[in-house]
Amino acid sequence: MLLLWVCMTTFICLLLLSAPASAITESDKGTVLNLQGDAFRVPEAFVYKVKGNDNLHWLAAKFYGDARQWVRIYQANQEKVRYPSLLIIGQQLLIPAGP
Repeated sequence: MLLLWVCMTTFICLLLLSAPASAITESDKGTVLNLQGDAFRVPEAFVYKVKGNDNLHWLAAKFYGDARQWVRIYQANQEKVRYPSLLIIGQQLLIPAGP
């Protein structure tokens, strides 16, 4: 039984690792500019619709290039986001202009 579990876990991990990364489309980017050296800049605030598996860390990394900037998004949406670790699919968040 343990051998079956190990095989299934290994198979799932290999599938996840071998799956191509989904490209971010222009509509997903909003007004985000990708600058030289993997730096990001959000020139003006915009509204982002939460998708499955989104979290504030991932959104900060996506839009600001730094997951530690999740607090910026949280502070702009405190009336909508009760718990920073819980986002609801379809929820609309304000992504503030970045540095």
